[in-house]
This record gives sequence, structure tokens and C-alpha cells, in this order.
Amino acid sequence: MKNRYLTPLRLSRRSDRESSRSSVGEAGFFNPRALLGLTVCFAGLALAIFAARESTVHRVSQPARYMPVPGNDLQGEAARLAELEQYWQDRLTYPTGRFDPAWVRAAAAQHARMASGIPVGTHQKLSRANPLALTATSFTALGPQPERMTGCSGCFDYTTTEGRVNTIAVDPTTTVNGSIVAYSGAVGGGVWKTTNCCSSTTTWTAVTDDPLISTIAIDTIVIDPSDHNTVYAGTGDLNFGSFSMGSQGILKSTDAGATWTLLGADVFGMIYNEPPGEFPQYNAVGKVRVDPNDSNNVVAGTKQGLYFSYDGGTTWAGPCLTNNFSTQRQDVTGLELSDLGGGNTRIIAAIGTRGFPTYVQYDLGKNGANGIYSATMGSSGCPSFTSIASNTNGFIFGNQVPGSPYSTGAPMNAGSGTPCDYPIVGGTGTCDSSTDQLGRIDIAVAPSNPNYIYAQAQSIVWNSNGGCGSTNGCQLGAWATTDGGTNWTYMEGSQGGSLGGCGFDYPQNWYDQGVAVDPNDPDRVFFDTFDVWFATRTGSVWNDITCGYSGGNPRPVHVDQHALAFLPGSSSILAIGNDGGVHGTINADVASQTTDPTWFNMDTGINTIEFYSGDISGNFANAASPQASGGAQDNGSSSVTFNGTPTGPVLWQLGVGGDGFYSRIDPVGTGSSLRFFQGNNGGAISRCVSDCTNQFAPWVGVSGGWLSDTRSFVTPYDLFHGGILGGDDCPVPGVPGGCGHLVVGSTRVWETVHGGNASLGSGDWYVTNNPTTQNMTKQTLGNRSFINSVKYSPKYQSVAMVGTNDANAWIGFNLGTGTQAQANWVDVTGNNTVLPLRPVLGIALDPSVVAANLPVGYAAVGGFNANTPATPGHVFQVTCTADCGSFTWVNKTGNLPDIPVDSIIVNPNNAQQVFAGTDWGVYFTDDITVASPTWQRFENGIAHAMVWDMQIDRGSTTLSVWTRSRGAYVYPLSGAVSPTPTPTASPTATATPTASATPSATATPTATTTPGRPTPTPRPRPTPRPR
Repeated sequence: MKNRYLTPLRLSRRSDRESSRSSVGEAGFFNPRALLGLTVCFAGLALAIFAARESTVHRVSQPARYMPVPGNDLQGEAARLAELEQYWQDRLTYPTGRFDPAWVRAAAAQHARMASGIPVGTHQKLSRANPLALTATSFTALGPQPERMTGCSGCFDYTTTEGRVNTIAVDPTTTVNGSIVAYSGAVGGGVWKTTNCCSSTTTWTAVTDDPLISTIAIDTIVIDPSDHNTVYAGTGDLNFGSFSMGSQGILKSTDAGATWTLLGADVFGMIYNEPPGEFPQYNAVGKVRVDPNDSNNVVAGTKQGLYFSYDGGTTWAGPCLTNNFSTQRQDVTGLELSDLGGGNTRIIAAIGTRGFPTYVQYDLGKNGANGIYSATMGSSGCPSFTSIASNTNGFIFGNQVPGSPYSTGAPMNAGSGTPCDYPIVGGTGTCDSSTDQLGRIDIAVAPSNPNYIYAQAQSIVWNSNGGCGSTNGCQLGAWATTDGGTNWTYMEGSQGGSLGGCGFDYPQNWYDQGVAVDPNDPDRVFFDTFDVWFATRTGSVWNDITCGYSGGNPRPVHVDQHALAFLPGSSSILAIGNDGGVHGTINADVASQTTDPTWFNMDTGINTIEFYSGDISGNFANAASPQASGGAQDNGSSSVTFNGTPTGPVLWQLGVGGDGFYSRIDPVGTGSSLRFFQGNNGGAISRCVSDCTNQFAPWVGVSGGWLSDTRSFVTPYDLFHGGILGGDDCPVPGVPGGCGHLVVGSTRVWETVHGGNASLGSGDWYVTNNPTTQNMTKQTLGNRSFINSVKYSPKYQSVAMVGTNDANAWIGFNLGTGTQAQANWVDVTGNNTVLPLRPVLGIALDPSVVAANLPVGYAAVGGFNANTPATPGHVFQVTCTADCGSFTWVNKTGNLPDIPVDSIIVNPNNAQQVFAGTDWGVYFTDDITVASPTWQRFENGIAHAMVWDMQIDRGSTTLSVWTRSRGAYVYPLSGAVSPTPTPTASPTATATPTASATPSATATPTATTTPGRPTPTPRPRPTPRPR
């Protein structure tokens, strides 16, 4: 059934007499997509799977853990994470540092005016032997669905994994295990539904993939307690990651997820304005709750306070503040509505900003409002709240333990209005004792007794116990009340320094924290950190019941917990969501201080992996056993072989652990197998030469000297595939043989012609630049001036192109010699007179050129036009004379919206057809030769997600698309269109290039033709003329 998209009705305007809130304006504009490119969720942190493989790890051991970026010291990790955050700010704001939400709204209007279509051209008859059954009218999803970790290299084994799940809701009317209905929400992957929860055979289906649904960034899901068919999903990501996804409103379904309506699109905007000079921050609807006494009453918690609707979400009042501290952040991290009888509904809200800032989220230190507040549901406007947590009613620290920065009974100063004001840099790990000590706060109310309330808080102040390493963000503790908040008691054993057994503490409660109470016993409670913990209200020991870092192999549950959801009324059936998807247990009732429940994965059908890049094997559309490989945030690099009957998305095999980045496949191989290359943390590259898509494949490191260079954390590299008619080709399969030319970009370009020969080690790689110390960046961004993208020409292995984070573009000749400093790199930036002074995120070379020394290239440009108003645009084409002695840039953006373009690629079968991967998905043009190309949205069969990279197979049968939150997709490429349109262009004046010092002469390679097929006639090109 088609989902419907309804624009929100007019917002109500209400009286300003209530000091605790302000009225909502009528923005009158709907942004049709979440800006997923602004959403690279490093809030997720890296998957802790980079330790050496272990045969057996006892529960009491403490193996090394993996932090977001390479390194061992946690303070150093924090500094490097700050650098990554600055990089993402650069991606949007360079060179001015400015960013205005109005630019996104204007781009959304551009996008809405664009047609949605299918690329033109004739397709060869697709082979019936291909197990994927590709179609010429839409993309085909490849998965991973899910990703298998058992048998991976250098990783923790969590059996299977998927992308981050923020929220789970279980239908209270379905009580028989195996036929329970549940919903889960992925950070960038939409709403998923199962009708056969909860077991290891549970399967999920996406229910928000219709093109008319604007956003798939989901932070919270709630089922109306009075009508199980009514489901709300709040959008965005409130977990305080610097690159979290922005809100687009609240999705509502009244038919159990079959169709959806978007509410409050002009209320819950993606970004809220900040003072001049500050980077605008992402908004999020982190909590939604429905009044158990009146389904018309809906409450939403956001980063700016609470919003109230009294008509089922049609109109909203807010933001409503729970306190009088309007200068403080008002992040709603906890929200519960309880029926107190007599038609009265109590609201409990927690304000819990994390308390220490970043360069982008500069005001996270404004935690003075952090506390717990209560109100009674009204019938209009904003209710009046009262603080229910203070130093005088027991909301103080418990007993001091080793490593704790607090003495016994230390005041927490909840809701005092005085912030810690922790600095962005230079903090000493302390807050003045008179300030609010609380970071993020999560709460839960016991379903069996609403007077029992639990609160869990993150620490701003450093803990010095072993798991925290003197870093912000560990656990401060937990509190309980049995009288609705009149009095509180600190839960002993919850101190960060007390957490032990297999788990210990870890500095990311600001990111993964949550609470759930046993539905039938108000004294039994479960808490989220990086693991799940069980405690009793009056006990003094917290038991880590998931042991994600140090359990046996396979480990029971993935780390980094976000969601806890009991089947209502059941003490035994509990589902949890984390950075690896969904897990469950059917014996949560046995949990105690010494006993753990039995866990199982529930990932089948979910497709939410966050790919950076990937590759597919040759002749993909027609092969009987095609293969794919990709690198993903949090979940390493994985690969797959498709075979058998049409399969669609299937299980992939994790190869190399850590974060996965670029991945490439040698489509010719050694004779017995294709060679696979996978990149991961620290710029490392590993290679596999046999059985690479299987468990326990032999991966060997083949990294070179770029590990000592300044480079992107997503270190780019490329492999020459060959196979273009009239161009260079790879040697036949064998050892040596196959496609063994690879290039890696740092601030210069490294190369190997031996496929990263492990026996040669780093000596197999050499610097192509002449001189070898040449820096190809402007060096205007410090250690963030590096190469973003490096690609070979699809046709000639002697030619490559580079794009840098600080807006440079280079084309290189005479690569592939096997000797260092032999390439002639030509700076074709042209002083950014046409190519904008914004990050070059992706590049491509035209495969139809007639000679290696006459390249035509493309640059995909980030940022927004308002930052370079004299040079607007996001897609640019450069045409060179011989060896780029002169070159001409042309703006080919046409009608594309003003959003970052992340990747660009040309159809080798029809070079007039170009695809652009953007923050909002895939666009294409059927004629790039015209002065202002007409681009169309390509949405058939693919979810709304950021497209970081695209690759085309050897043989040019298939385009592969690698998304940041919904896995990989493929589309069979068409052939040439006849008749060919007459090209026109209005290029700019020719620029003079800057060449490498002492360049070597470029040799013109001898063209080769695949036997039995003619050399193609090159398409006509326009003659540049000044204007």
C-alpha cells in the first residue's frame, strides 16, 4: 500500500501569558528529506572489534576496547574526535565557517521541483543465471541483511550485526511469543516492523521506505496505549553525537505502520538557529509519549524543550520549558506519562544535556537546567512544572568509592540553574562544587506502580577508575524514589567506580544510556550503558548481563546499548537495541546479581549498515556468482558471494574489524580467486587472496608509508579494474597477475603495481609525486588538509585524479611505472575561479576519452553556494588539452539542489549519462553535454539515504551505490542512446595549470581492444570558447 504524505495543518497560536514557553510560528514550509549528508553519525562511536582474535575469553577478563579514532589514551582520543568533528564542519562550511538552515530549506524546494525518473538507454538482456534478478526499472538491495561477525579477522564476535537501533516499541495486544508485533527505529534506517517477535528467527520489514516519506532518521517510537494501531515515530538523533541526524517532524501511523503521516514538519525543524559565528545544531524529537487517559494528548521532547499537542499531533504548543533557566540547554532526555487514576495524567521529564561541549555543539556545557521535573497534563498550552530532584530530598551522591571524584553525600545541585560550563578545550576534569553536576539523565517509571521512578545520570566530572581513564562521560550513578519523587535514594553499586565484573565503566553514558523496569516487579530494573546491567532497588551490586567486551566467543550481545523494551505485562520477554541491531531474551526474569539471561540476535531482514564505500565483481549483472565488498562505520568491512536462486539481500561476512572504510575487488584475480582489499582504522589496508567472502578468510595487512602522513580518517584508495574498450587492461589471472594497480591518497599519492604484495610489506608502495614531498593540498586546514578522493581513469591505468578537502583538484599522468616520483601531477584547480573554494568530496574521469593524455574529469563539491556566491554549483567538468597543458572547467550542476554532492560517476556505455550521489540520495542526467544539464531523482527501489560512494564493475554492467544507513544497492547500466543529442556548452575561459616540479614526460600507452568487439567511436565534444 502506498504511504501517504500529508502536510501539517496550520499551527495554533497561543497566548504568551505563560512564562515557561513561547508560541510556535507558522513556518509553512516542509523540508522533504532529512539532510542525511549532515548526518554522519560518529555519535555511534566505533565498534569495539579491533582486538586480536581470541579463542576463549573468560568473563572476568578485560580486553582492549576500541575508541572512535586510533590511539590508546582516552584524552588523546577525545582530541582526535574533536578534529573529526571539525572536519565535518569543514565539509559544510569551508571556507567561511557559515551555515544557515535557510539554505537547506531552499535546497528542499529545489529538490521538490525535480522530476523522478529512470535513466534512459537500452539494456542488454540480463542473465537468468544471476541470482539477484536485477531489473532495469529500479535499484536492487544487496544487504547486508544482516552482517555475520563469526569468523572475522581482528574483531569481537557478536554473531551477526546491523546498524544502530535507537528505539524499540512492543505491541501490548500481542502476547504469544512468536507472533508478537514490535517496531524498531534505526538511526538512519527508518522504522522496521516484525510480526514474529521474539526469537532468533524474528524477521523485520521496513515500513517507511516510500519516496513520499521524508525522513528515515528515527530516535523514538511509541504505541498509543489506548489504540495499538496508532504508532508515533520521532525523527532525528538526540544522542549528542556531533554529526547526528536532524529532525523532520513526527511520523504517525493509524494502521499499524502500513501508512504514515508527517506531523509538525514546520515545528520540529532539522536545525535550530544559533548566534552569529556558531555552527547551527541539529534538532531531534528524542521522546514522544501519548496520554494514557486521552489519545489526543501527545507530548514530544526535543533539544529545545517540550511540545504539547491536544489534537493528535495536528497542532503544537511550545517549546515549553520545565524550568526558568532559559539561558541553559533544554534537552529532554527522559519523558514518561503515567495514569494516576481519576483521569489524571502525571508528566515526568528529565532535562539532561551532556555537560561538556564540542566545537560544533559549543553550548553543551550549559547544563544548569539538568534535573527532573513533574507536571499534570492540561488541556491546552504548556503545563506548569515543578522540580522534584534536589539536594534536600535525597538527590545527592552515595558512598564514595575508589576512583570517584565525589565524597559521600556530595550535592548534585539538580536543576540549580548554575551550569558547570565545562570548556571546549583545556578542561581539568572538574566542575565547581556549587554547579549542577549532572550530565545526561534517563528515567523510567515502574509499569506496576507509578510511584516508583528511576533516574540514571552521566558524569561530567572525570572518574579515575580503570574503565574511564580520566575522561568525561562515565556513569555518575542512579537514584530511585518510591513516592513519586518526594524522596530519592542513591542506588549503591551504580557509582562508575563500582561497576565491575566483566564490564567496568566506560566514558560514553552521554551516548548510550537507558532504563527499563520489570513490568511486574517495581524493584527490579535494567540499565543501559555500553552493556546492559541488572540491579535491584535496594541491592548494592550491579550485574553486567551482556558482557559485550569480555564474554566468551561468540559474545552474547553487541556493545553500545540504546533501547530497552519489555513486552508489556511480561517479566521475561525483553528486547534491546544497540549499535549492532536488535537482541532479545525470553528469560529476563531470571536476571540477578549472579545470573545472566540467555540472549539471541534478532537482526534478520534489517538492512541498516552505514557504508562509506565498496566495490562489486566483474560482469556483475550477468555473473552466476557475483560478489560485493564494502566498508562500514562501526561494523568493519564485509563481503558476500551471491549464488543460487534469486536471493535479494542476504547475509554478508565481516572480514576486517574496526571501522570499515574503502573496499575494492580485483575483478581478474590470481586464477583461483579474486583478491579483496579492505581499509579500516588508521588508514590501514588488508588483503585477502582466497575464499575472501567466507568465514575465517586469510586477511593480511598490506599498508604502506602513508600511515605516517597527514590523511583523512576515511583514507581513500582505488584499484584499476580495466576492461574498457580501447584502454589499458589487467594481466590475465595468475600469480603475478590480475588487477594489481592501487593508489592511496594522503596529502600525496602512493601506488603499488603488485596488488599490495604482502611479502614486500610497505616496500611494495611508492610515492608517485615528483618531488616525493609534494603536498597536493592548500594546507589551509591544518591536519584536515588532505585528499578526500583519488580515482584511476576507468580506461587508462596511467591516469588518475585527486580532490582535496581544501578545494584542490589534480590530474596525474604516467602512473603505474613501478618507480617512485615518475608521475606528472598537474594542479587543475585553476585558482578556484570556476571550481568553488569548497571541499572536493568526490571525483571521476570520463571513460570515453580517446587518449590517456586528453582526460575529462568531474568534481563533486560539498558545502553550500552561499559560502562561495561567485562560484556556485556542486558538479563540475574539466576538459584538458594534451597532458592538461591547459584546461577548462564548466559548471554542470544544472537543476541539482544546493546540497553537498559526495560522489560522481560516468556510465562507460554512455558517457553522456552521469550519476551523482548526494546527501539526499542518487540523481542522474541523461545528457551531461548540454550547458545546464537536467538532473532527475533516481528513487525507485532505494531508501532515502546519503550516498557516499558509487562504483561500476569491470564490464560496465552495473552501478553499485553505497549508502550511509541502508546498505548497498545495484542497478544494471544501460547502453548508448541513439540518436545522440548535439552537445552544446558555454565553458569558461581556459586556465593555466600549475604542474608538478620537474615532471616526467607522459608516455601514451598502446590501446588494446578486446577481441571480437570494435573500438568505440568517441562522442563529440564541444569546442571551448571564452565568454
